[in-house]
Amino acid sequence: MATPQAPVAAPTPVGGGGLGLSAAGNPQMLAYDKNGITARMELVKHPSNKTLTQINASFTSSNAVPVTNFTFQAAVPKHAKLQINPPSSTTIPPSNSGTVTQVFRISNPMHDQKILSMRIKLDFALNGNSVSDVVQLDCFPPGV
Repeated sequence: MATPQAPVAAPTPVGGGGLGLSAAGNPQMLAYDKNGITARMELVKHPSNKTLTQINASFTSSNAVPVTNFTFQAAVPKHAKLQINPPSSTTIPPSNSGTVTQVFRISNPMHDQKILSMRIKLDFALNGNSVSDVVQLDCFPPGV
């Protein structure tokens, strides 16, 4: 008879909070949770180049109507470089019925010296109203 294993504790929260592990075992963080929109970021380190991190962002909406004209932008300090791919859609489905994804890559040659910070900007329309929101993320885990 096998002995039950205790659950593995998740890392300490970072960024916007709510850090845990993705299904693949990578750190993930809650980067945004306002206006019915939730943005989560999964942080995937490159296996042979520790200066590179891929961020898989996913966006959901708990609003009763779709979020339209969605764009997501990010900026990092001058010592790092950022490459952003376009989102999978500019419409986030309502009622958490679907997800918009976006992949971006960060090259941080000072990953072992400076904690990464990032400014994110979300623009979208909700119920015919344009919304623009900027959030500063200063609590990435060390090594990103």
